Amino acid sequence: MNIRKKFSGQFAVMSVFVLCICVSLITGFIFQLTKLKEYKGEIASLNKQISETKEEIKNLKKVDNTQDLETVARERLNMVKPDETIYIDMGRR
Repeated sequence: MNIRKKFSGQFAVMSVFVLCICVSLITGFIFQLTKLKEYKGEIASLNKQISETKEEIKNLKKVDNTQDLETVARERLNMVKPDETIYIDMGRR
């Protein structure tokens, strides 16, 4: 009888230990699943943003806007072509 009581005490301690391990494993697994779902959503969002940006770049490359680029470069950035002489009218303010 004494052996049986000693065994039941060890069994109870081992049962609690195994139960704690199982609960922690299940909790960790659920946490990982939620993180995985979150990361998949973020990846999908970033992939969508990348594809939109690539499409925008593609559309910008198609447009023949060399005249517009030259106008912006000359007026806003004060750029000139090579071997071009710039005259500034001092009377004009």
